[in-house]
Amino acid sequence: MNTINSLAERLLGRKLTKSDGVKSSELDKVESKLGFTLPDIIRDLYLMTGKNGMLMESFNRFALPTQLQRDDNKIVFLEENQNICYWGFEIDPENTNPKVYQLLNENEWYEEQIPLIEFLKVMLYYQCAQGGYEYLGISNISEEDFEIFIHTEWEDVVRYNGLQIYWKPDCLLWYVYNKENVRIEDIYFSARSEEAFLTHAQKYELEII
Repeated sequence: MNTINSLAERLLGRKLTKSDGVKSSELDKVESKLGFTLPDIIRDLYLMTGKNGMLMESFNRFALPTQLQRDDNKIVFLEENQNICYWGFEIDPENTNPKVYQLLNENEWYEEQIPLIEFLKVMLYYQCAQGGYEYLGISNISEEDFEIFIHTEWEDVVRYNGLQIYWKPDCLLWYVYNKENVRIEDIYFSARSEEAFLTHAQKYELEII
């Protein structure tokens, strides 16, 4: 199954519809302007979810197709939520899963340590964790219970660059960790619906944020 399709439907809790995405003709015009054929994974992102606010702009902001910009050999496609940095992928017609770079201070590019497909996976989960899912709380369960729960109830979906995310239907459990792989902040619980949040409120000792 298509990577973007399956991930988006998992996070949305429903099937995608035509209203979630942009038209193929819109991307064709953008490619003509850029002088570059977009990788299939980026085309899929826009074709399937390009108009879905929860996935595209609830935290970091994905560029609209018409806002995609070329910077030398990179296409800039994502803006950090506080305008601190941007992300772009390398223009490489021979590579369907190109390298991703972060742009700091307008002219300093740093390579991310995962390719585009995995980077998009991280970002889409994080979009939902950081505001895409409406209900957010802090879990006050013990470390012992936490270790039991993550191994029996949750799927480990993201571990990258200080961010750990676990998934179950309509819910995300997540935290940040340091270079020593030690959790350094609270355990956060994000839920797509009030029902999902309330179902876990007592067991996970959730404190609403």
